[in-house]
Amino acid sequence: MGRHVRSPYENYILLSERCKYLAGTYPGFVRLKEIVGILTRMTSKHSNTYTYNGEMYVSKLTPNEISKIQNSLETGTYSSDIDKLRYICIDTGVRSF
Repeated sequence: MGRHVRSPYENYILLSERCKYLAGTYPGFVRLKEIVGILTRMTSKHSNTYTYNGEMYVSKLTPNEISKIQNSLETGTYSSDIDKLRYICIDTGVRSF
């Protein structure tokens, strides 16, 4: 029998148990997917600015930190780097994703 591969939503739920910035709800997961897209564009452009809901922000996250956040989200493995999502929460005024 094959090994179960977790979905991105399952990884999100696992991480939400340890990170207070992840709400653990499907609407939160959808918002987080938007943010992940923004983080991906930031790293591909080597930029620290991003737009969310029409507002432009300057991120405190480095490309290395973004990479570690993305890795945690992809694997569902908690690391303290996932807590750095707080910078985006502070910038955008969103309490959790």
